[in-house]
Amino acid sequence: MFNVIRKFKFSHGRFLCATSFPLAANFSLLEFNHFSSSAANALETNSKDSNPEPFSAVYLKNEYGVSPRKALYYSKRMKFDSLEKPLSIVAFLKTHHFTDSQISRAVEKWPYILRCVPESNILPKIEFFRDLGFSSSEIVKVLTVQPNLLERNLERQMIPCVDFLRSFLHSDKDVIFSILRYPGIFREKLHHTLMPNVEILREAGVPKSHIAALLRVSPRRIAVDPAIFRSSVEEVLKLGFSPLTKNFITGLIVMRKLSSSSWKEKIEYYMRWGWSEQQVRDAIRKNPLIMSVSKDKIAKILDLLINRMACDISVLTFRPGLMLLSFEETIAPRCAFYQVLLSKGLIKSSSLVPMLSCLQRSFFKRFVQHYEEKDPELLKLYEETFSKSKS
Repeated sequence: MFNVIRKFKFSHGRFLCATSFPLAANFSLLEFNHFSSSAANALETNSKDSNPEPFSAVYLKNEYGVSPRKALYYSKRMKFDSLEKPLSIVAFLKTHHFTDSQISRAVEKWPYILRCVPESNILPKIEFFRDLGFSSSEIVKVLTVQPNLLERNLERQMIPCVDFLRSFLHSDKDVIFSILRYPGIFREKLHHTLMPNVEILREAGVPKSHIAALLRVSPRRIAVDPAIFRSSVEEVLKLGFSPLTKNFITGLIVMRKLSSSSWKEKIEYYMRWGWSEQQVRDAIRKNPLIMSVSKDKIAKILDLLINRMACDISVLTFRPGLMLLSFEETIAPRCAFYQVLLSKGLIKSSSLVPMLSCLQRSFFKRFVQHYEEKDPELLKLYEETFSKSKS
């Protein structure tokens, strides 16, 4: 922690001593190309109205597409009577690699960015991320997605959050990856959500390495009220997941993505296709990601495999990973090719699941090249079948 603070303060101090940004530059509508002529015309027309909107509200609406209600709300809290202040912020952001579209997205999400003071609000955050190892494009991405981070306190909020992540993750590269996955982690209160939820996982017997995996890949799922998080952990345990396995974390992530009603509906939907409740639970334990498959995709796959290919349900529940394959690019064309081989007497009916589950290179070697001597037309049939799936 102290190295981060020393490095940051040194680089920040060096910057302030080395240069300063001309906040009081003389801008005009004609000279600054970011400000559109349509916005200028709207401001001019508005000034002639008997009951004009606030200057800042018109600017936010016409230049950044902020909704009228939102623009009026923010205009009462960030009044400015000229374009000098907002245009100076825009110019400052552009010097730090923000594009016009990224600036527009940031302003639309958080109009307060236009009242920031670059040297005290924006620059310290940019230097902080840079010292951590973020590239310029990554810094812009984070601040575009989560511009309200600019109002966060470095010493009280952002640095402690990084230290928390470092206590689990092996490198700053992993810390950066985690933050990019969920920049909103800096808005979370460590002692109210993240730390209590980590303790819940420890109490459940989840190894530190698996907690680290959760923080790296899906930090958003642990940033929730502890009572809700504890309930999710208990539900995953009830399904029969061992807390010692990585599948426990996968199951927890999937469960946190779905509401309890959506989770229940998805189980019931599988059961409509003939799966028993126990078969669904067994399949979830083997591959929790089947719960993230859309109902439309479930219907397409099961209709083809059960109704048209006469595939036994027990085979599907034993190999639930089949539900994650692309229907258009893998399942449908391979089933079509399977029927060709079966009609030619080259394979037995038991070959369907191996054909569906193997990698493409292995599929080509085992089911095209292997039988090509017996039927030279197979390569052409293969190319025709799979070219249709890509068109």
